[in-house]
Amino acid sequence: ESPAKQDSGVGWRRSLTPHLNSRGIYCFDPTKEEVQKVGMPTEELIKKLQGWQQSGNWKLFTENMNLIWRGATKLQEHPESHEPQMYHILGDVDYVENSDFLIWTFHDGDKLGGTIAELVIAWYNSIPVYLVTDVAKTTINKSLLYFTLDSGNGRGKIFKNYGELLSFIDGEYHLNIVGE
Repeated sequence: ESPAKQDSGVGWRRSLTPHLNSRGIYCFDPTKEEVQKVGMPTEELIKKLQGWQQSGNWKLFTENMNLIWRGATKLQEHPESHEPQMYHILGDVDYVENSDFLIWTFHDGDKLGGTIAELVIAWYNSIPVYLVTDVAKTTINKSLLYFTLDSGNGRGKIFKNYGELLSFIDGEYHLNIVGE
């Protein structure tokens, strides 16, 4: 939620995603996808959420957080038949529950938010979680460490860098790299 790099979590995702895509892995990136759910870029939404939180506008705060976590169902006219059709934009919970694995990054000074919920949802649904961190394992919050390592029925892992992570993913999922 509040990375020490103050980039809204965009940097590491934009750096890692092409490497995952070249392996045939679809990456859900909330910093891109939230625009569809809430109708504004992540940075703008964060400012608005802070404003609603500070002013006590819990209605708008909750409505927009619901869009992030639960997604949105919308009605739209079909382009050919002009009949109304409903479609659902997936929420973060949907993406976690439908994932083969999750990746999260943690650096000294990061303040975690939704990552904690996603980590617990993945753990509960036996989905492995992979953490890339330069923080000593002995200083990571015990519950976060547990939910990471025990995720996927004990298949969760911690890596020092993205190279280690990608090598592991290649072996674990028997992937062929295309165009890298």
